[in-house]
Amino acid sequence: MNVIAYERVSTDEQSNFGFSLQHQKSVIKNYCEFKGYNIVETFTEDYSGKDFDRPEWNKIMTLIKSRKGYIQKIICLRWDRFSRNQMLSMKMMETLQKQGVSIETVEEQIDTSSPDSQLMMSIFLAMPEIENRKNSIRTTEGMRRARFEGNWTGSAPKGYRYVRINNKSILEPNHQAPLITEAFTRMASGAYSAEDVRKWLYEKGMVMTKNNFPMIIRNKVYIGKVYVKPWKNEPESYAVGKHPPLVSEDLFHRANAVLDGRRKNWDFESDKTDLYPLKPFMKCHIHPHRSLTAAPSKGRKGNLYHYYFCTLCKGAERHPVDKVHEQVEDLLKSIQISAETVKLYRKVLESIFDRESGDKVKEMTKNQVDIEKLEQRNQNIQNMLMDGKLEPSEYHRMKDINDRELAQIKHKVEHLQEHGSTYKKYIKKEVPLLENLVSFYQRSNGETKRKILGCIFSEKFVLENKKVAAVKYTTPIQVLLNVKGVLESGKTKKEVENDLFFNLAPSPGLEPGTP
Repeated sequence: MNVIAYERVSTDEQSNFGFSLQHQKSVIKNYCEFKGYNIVETFTEDYSGKDFDRPEWNKIMTLIKSRKGYIQKIICLRWDRFSRNQMLSMKMMETLQKQGVSIETVEEQIDTSSPDSQLMMSIFLAMPEIENRKNSIRTTEGMRRARFEGNWTGSAPKGYRYVRINNKSILEPNHQAPLITEAFTRMASGAYSAEDVRKWLYEKGMVMTKNNFPMIIRNKVYIGKVYVKPWKNEPESYAVGKHPPLVSEDLFHRANAVLDGRRKNWDFESDKTDLYPLKPFMKCHIHPHRSLTAAPSKGRKGNLYHYYFCTLCKGAERHPVDKVHEQVEDLLKSIQISAETVKLYRKVLESIFDRESGDKVKEMTKNQVDIEKLEQRNQNIQNMLMDGKLEPSEYHRMKDINDRELAQIKHKVEHLQEHGSTYKKYIKKEVPLLENLVSFYQRSNGETKRKILGCIFSEKFVLENKKVAAVKYTTPIQVLLNVKGVLESGKTKKEVENDLFFNLAPSPGLEPGTP
């Protein structure tokens, strides 16, 4: 009898349970020698048994159909080596039977002449399928548990790589992370279409199809979330991931608004602060009454180029955005002051604030005394109510009057405390920024850049010969620029401090909270 030996494994785990290919080969060979079977050919497969779409099994079927009647049996070690799906197994056995071929296993043998054989065969074929389903449930539950804990399962999305830390699978940013962040920024600006951004990523080496790019913009993994699929009666959800986000939630939602068409591309009313932070601070050199606007222009090859321009000049007053930004940053370098100047500036401000704080302390002390009086008054009328010396209606009327006055005084105290802490924060955090103004400006988003520039320019500036001209500074910045002159005047340190004090003391506009 001519037979085919069929050996299959699907995972390394099966090898640990005695299903290794070497073991199957040895057992099947000995069995066939004992039965007197002639092994025509041996097919060895490393593939899942969930269906019959397997490379080696397809070769078996081709051989059987091409040489009908030549093969009588297919020999497997066990039924789960043949298949792990009961329904598909029965259909395949019917197909083989039409070709005159049957399945025989070394273990779990069935006497096909017995009426009970069909029941036994169903049990043998069902057991691997049940085991598969149990494994699938355990795997799914394990993956869901891992994702609920913020871990990652599956392949890493673009911009991240898959790592294991303390035996936990998580994501960490890779070399493509900055590209993903920039892609969201461009998408959120409304100045680029989805295809424009995809092409830009392609030029940077990140290959994806038109259909895949929207999936990136919609993927909440980039805001630090982990998607958990629905399971049984539990709906889908998002867990807080252990990986760092690549974009903020605000940027994520703005990018998706553009992608979904809730914000139209090329909409001048949309917020493009990050793209054009200088827009409120520039006016036309030819038409001084006219402010410059900003928008992208598409080149011959379809690329977008961004400009600040005057709508009346028809191209005569048009400046590339990148060039103008460089000019302004150079201007900020001239404003940026040295560490020595910052030290003196801080000392003078502390003197000014300390002088003002004396009056605040007196006022806070008086307010605290008033608070204690009102609280004691409330306690007194409460005692009178409990002693029956005061009617409830009169008690509530008096208490309402006291509570309103008490709330007003407490609000004054909170305002004084907040005002003082703001001054301290300004001295400790904001003043040192003057020493690193350019780097702080470069790291800021468009809105913060506009706040910084709003504290520097008192009027809109123009561009002459591609350079920033006609700049007028606010009073605080002008004072700071004068500081350099004071330091270079050759006066003594005490004289320098006095000059700075008198320059800054008249409240030049350095209100707390300004950048």
